[in-house]
Amino acid sequence: MSNEKVLTTKETFDLAVKNHQKNNIEEAQNLYNQVLKIDPNHSEALNNLGVIFQGLREYQEAKSCYEKAIKINPNYTNAYYNLGVIFKELSDLQKAKSCYEKAIKINPNYTNAYYNLGVIFKELSDLQKAKNCYEKTIEIDPNYVNAHNNLGVIFKELGELKKAKKCFEKIIEIDPSYADAYNNLGVIFKEFGENEKAKDCFEKAIEFDPLNKKYMVAYGYALLILNDRLKGYEYIDKVKGVIKFTPTYYKII
Repeated sequence: MSNEKVLTTKETFDLAVKNHQKNNIEEAQNLYNQVLKIDPNHSEALNNLGVIFQGLREYQEAKSCYEKAIKINPNYTNAYYNLGVIFKELSDLQKAKSCYEKAIKINPNYTNAYYNLGVIFKELSDLQKAKNCYEKTIEIDPNYVNAHNNLGVIFKELGELKKAKKCFEKIIEIDPSYADAYNNLGVIFKEFGENEKAKDCFEKAIEFDPLNKKYMVAYGYALLILNDRLKGYEYIDKVKGVIKFTPTYYKII
């Protein structure tokens, strides 16, 4: 007689999650499938299996898992959110938008859903709704740096430079190593004609992300404006032929 213990469905699922968390993907996938063989309506196993397929870029398989999970549990916020991410990957922005909105309806404090909904509205060129989503994200989580950054980008596009500046400065206050915030703040200072401050910001961005070619170009042109031509061309030459640039190349990220 075998002494091997037969795991319950819950124990099998818990073991799958532990393997998933340890990035033992193949073992986790096998265990989730074992759970679903016993209980085809195990919505959490379906959702987590979808996450695995998503990580493998098998988007149609992931989509199927999330849709099944939602059919079993219509209030499964994470499954709606994950399905929204899949639709975004598949460039179906309207369906992604619908998924995030459903997740928010179920859980009005779902920060990531608000943030991703803002991204969708931005891609749909609805800047006001994107702004509202980022502001709501920050209202729920004041330290959500990506929301601060994207809100700053929106303010820049709306011509509200002082508000954009405050957003990027807030990011640096929260996370002093956030390179994009320095770059974007540099863009704002350039718009204000404060070229020395712009140069310092671009230089700081490079400090935290030394291989970022866009930072190099922005820093190089900032140096040219300040008549440090030798050093300016040194940075610009580093990326010649790699990205297209012009003498006015400053880009919000």
